[in-house]
Amino acid sequence: MITEDAINFYASRPVEFVEDIIGAIPDPEQAAVLRSVEANPMTTVRSGHGVGKSTVEAWTIIWFMVTRPFPKIPCTAPTQHQLFDILWAEVSKWLRNNPALGTELIWTKEKLYMKGYPEEWFAVARTASKPDALQGFHAEDVLYIIDEASGVDDKIFEPVLGSLSTPGARLLMCGNPTQLSGFFYDSHHKNLPSYSAFHIDGRKSTRVSQDFVKTIVSMYGEDSDVFRVRVAGDFPLQEDDIFIPLPLVEKSIMTPYTEKGRPGLIHIGCDVARFGDDKTVIGYKTDEKVTLWKKRRGQDTMKTADDIVMLGEELVARYKLTAAEDDPIPVKVDDGGVGGGVVDRLRQMKRNNPEKLWWLDIYPVKFGQRISHKHYYDTTTYMMAVVKNLLQPHDEEGKPKPVELILPDDNDLVAQLSGRKYALTDQSKIRIESKEAVKKRGQPSPDEADCVLLLCLPIKPPKRKKGVNA
Repeated sequence: MITEDAINFYASRPVEFVEDIIGAIPDPEQAAVLRSVEANPMTTVRSGHGVGKSTVEAWTIIWFMVTRPFPKIPCTAPTQHQLFDILWAEVSKWLRNNPALGTELIWTKEKLYMKGYPEEWFAVARTASKPDALQGFHAEDVLYIIDEASGVDDKIFEPVLGSLSTPGARLLMCGNPTQLSGFFYDSHHKNLPSYSAFHIDGRKSTRVSQDFVKTIVSMYGEDSDVFRVRVAGDFPLQEDDIFIPLPLVEKSIMTPYTEKGRPGLIHIGCDVARFGDDKTVIGYKTDEKVTLWKKRRGQDTMKTADDIVMLGEELVARYKLTAAEDDPIPVKVDDGGVGGGVVDRLRQMKRNNPEKLWWLDIYPVKFGQRISHKHYYDTTTYMMAVVKNLLQPHDEEGKPKPVELILPDDNDLVAQLSGRKYALTDQSKIRIESKEAVKKRGQPSPDEADCVLLLCLPIKPPKRKKGVNA
């Protein structure tokens, strides 16, 4: 139990509270953020990955809960994973086995409250997928915590600004600077004078693995947007010759996703390794959600085919698919180079066991093959255009459209999709640079990205009656 004198002492000393009561030692950047929340109405923090943002947010929540009477602390983030698995779990971690706090603060899956006051003295976790996530919180002491703020829609912030007119109200928002517009972007640009703003560079943080920094630098360079955003904590530059801007990719990653049960669409894709340093990447897409299932180096076409069948059988069992009720799964395989061996092996397996592998529908795809299209030079360019269109938040008339593609948070995938350049041919067609051209620039082979291109490639399956193998 913390005495009233101690509460009065720590109310203006968040760093000392963390050290004495929580039992942790903030690094200099975290200490500065804590002091800023105490002294300023609005604090905004942009940084690279792994600098301890969620930790300082959790400490701030606990400090505010203990040192203010009847506070309300609404917390939000773009996805359930970020909010509950990371931020909310971080709060639980610092309360666990803490004799000074554990008996007074009650942690549940969605709420943290003072013992005996669940409706008047609390912090609550609400995903930013609903416009009213931060509405309806009235108290003399209100603290808004917005995690991964760059991915939160502007309409979520609207009720916050009105509440901040109260003297005891505070806002702390943190995030990687992924978007070139919006509330979080403006807090570091045109609205900067209204904020206490921090920029934390991962290269200078003791919490960031230097191996991670070296890997990103060696693979993609310090001039790449993926380095700027995920290490240096800078906003992307968005070069003119980049086909898919990084903000589109990052926005997709931060889009919330809840599986709806049986998916209406299942596709499998495989980009097959061609050379020693390349990776074979197998993934699948259920409705709008992409999952990179397996990566490995090597060119064992038999093993790759076996892996694809294993994944297909896993999906059939998971979603209880049957030949009588469901269409086969399109399996799109890179057919260039050694990929042809994977296609041949899959076809052989289908011939040998057609009843068990009823779900296996094989589509060989050749990257870089010339096509007759008004705007796009080859198949790679066409597939990149499909992915870019799926990532766009608006239709051709500028109207908002539903999310059509949710990507996994994978550093390699992010760098590859947002780093692919394009040019115009003599016939004014768009042409994406080839995999070979990417490697000549010193970049790794875009294997994860090519797997996603395959997954998003639309196909026209042959007409068939359900229950009849083609």
